[in-house]
Amino acid sequence: MKKHFSALFALALAVAVVLSGCSRETPEVSPTSVPTPTPDPHEGEIQVPNGLGDMWWVPEAPDLAPFGYDPAGFNVVDQTPSYGGEGLTLRRGIDVSDHQGEIDWQAVADYGVDFAIIRCGWRSYSIDGSGVNEDSRFQANIEGALAAGLDVGVYFFSQALNIVEAAEEAVFTLHLIEGYNVTLPVFFDWEPMPYEDSRTADVDGQTVTACCLEFCNLVRAVGYQPGMYSYLKLAYYTYQLNELKGITLWMGDPGTKPIFYFDHDFWQYSYTATVPGIKVEVDMDAMYVRQQAQEAAG
Repeated sequence: MKKHFSALFALALAVAVVLSGCSRETPEVSPTSVPTPTPDPHEGEIQVPNGLGDMWWVPEAPDLAPFGYDPAGFNVVDQTPSYGGEGLTLRRGIDVSDHQGEIDWQAVADYGVDFAIIRCGWRSYSIDGSGVNEDSRFQANIEGALAAGLDVGVYFFSQALNIVEAAEEAVFTLHLIEGYNVTLPVFFDWEPMPYEDSRTADVDGQTVTACCLEFCNLVRAVGYQPGMYSYLKLAYYTYQLNELKGITLWMGDPGTKPIFYFDHDFWQYSYTATVPGIKVEVDMDAMYVRQQAQEAAG
């Protein structure tokens, strides 16, 4: 009897051990954790030189082509710009307003200036600057430049707050240049003024861009080439550049080489030039003459 009991007990113990092993739950395996990707803080931006020895991250403008020429190929010697690479030559010009006073345009032409961009009008930066004004030297400047054989473009200094004011500025500009042989672009020059009573202090980029487009569309509608003047910080951080496809860009970027990332056709390379026939300092500009455009025209 003891043997049977012992065998029975051993059998029961073995069954218990087996059952115990079968009923034990398989421990859960923690899934491998997937790290959350770090957002790219510069998504939708490109890095560009700022002209001060540093770099800026600025919004992309996929509808605008990058500037297609090597900045290292440019140089300015004795106030004369040049490009050492292929496919591009430069013409030298100036831009003027009544700040330059009376100008001897023949002396300017004899110095080797090929073109002039002349301020035709302006709007006041003050809060009550609701009216548009003709530059007091516009007529004398455009007639003098044309008589001296220079090619001529014009610009309007804008302080527009909305597209209605931009349209007013365009119509005023077109009235002023009617009858003159303006073969270079008609430029919209909007700039914020760093003064306490500046009417443009709080204008956002969407509004500025809309004003530029309104001005340029009206200029194009009557047969002139529309353009926009700007400088690096204003262009990159205020304007919505991607909206400006088809508009000639004129960049204020003083130095010995242009560093604006996107394609442009005029480069203002000096704010402090001295030119015979002009008693005060004047801005100097280069106009890019592209070989492909020359061949197409020829």
